Amino acid sequence: MTARTVVVIGGTGAIGQGVCVTLAEQGMTVVVADLRGGSSVVERLPATDARHRAITLDVTDLDAVLGALGPGGHEDCYDAIVYAAGTNYTGPVATTDWHAYDRLLDVNLRGAFHVGQALSRNLAERPRECSAVFFSSTAGLHGESGGAVYCATKFGLVGFTESLASELAVHGGRVNAICPGNVDSPLLRALADDVAVRRGCAPDDILAEYAHTSAFGRLIDIREVAEVTAFLAGPRSTGMSGQTVVVDGPPL
Repeated sequence: MTARTVVVIGGTGAIGQGVCVTLAEQGMTVVVADLRGGSSVVERLPATDARHRAITLDVTDLDAVLGALGPGGHEDCYDAIVYAAGTNYTGPVATTDWHAYDRLLDVNLRGAFHVGQALSRNLAERPRECSAVFFSSTAGLHGESGGAVYCATKFGLVGFTESLASELAVHGGRVNAICPGNVDSPLLRALADDVAVRRGCAPDDILAEYAHTSAFGRLIDIREVAEVTAFLAGPRSTGMSGQTVVVDGPPL
């Protein structure tokens, strides 16, 4: 077992919860950080000597992020951070919902920058081996019709990860991005509902289409993403930083 404290931001989401469970199963102490708190997630985590806990955190609030994760913050003694916060929006550029656009950039990208700043200041003051994992997506590797806003944020996260990794290496920090494919989750199903309305077809048809975007011919399971995340957040990946790791099947 590894005595390691990991802050999981967005820990009440479906994928975030899966990550929390996997980390706890591997003996790590999990801090569930989410706008909605996270006590209900903590109650379900396996524990031995781990002291899992939950904090309320709004990633769009820089002062709150610095107050939690920056030097002297109330949760500043962490060994890893997982940024699993995120939201989605689908629609053509021609009819962009600018409120949704602002929300996506605030959560998916600006929030990541807030966390990166807190981490940077923390490690500059107390250099140590520390890992950060930011959730991008395969939508951050190629554009998709109707997904310009989402893709833009996820592309941005890949560039952000590579840049931050270079800045933090001198302090012992590692930063990697993880790009899941189509994960069987409530977020994907909600997206399928929206796309189905736009195309005038059934949501199940959209999900079937998503399932066959790779040679696997199926959706990715949350557990598969969580296992890779735990590896990147843990001490066995110390030779990896600035990398983008895809969790998906090979293309057709």
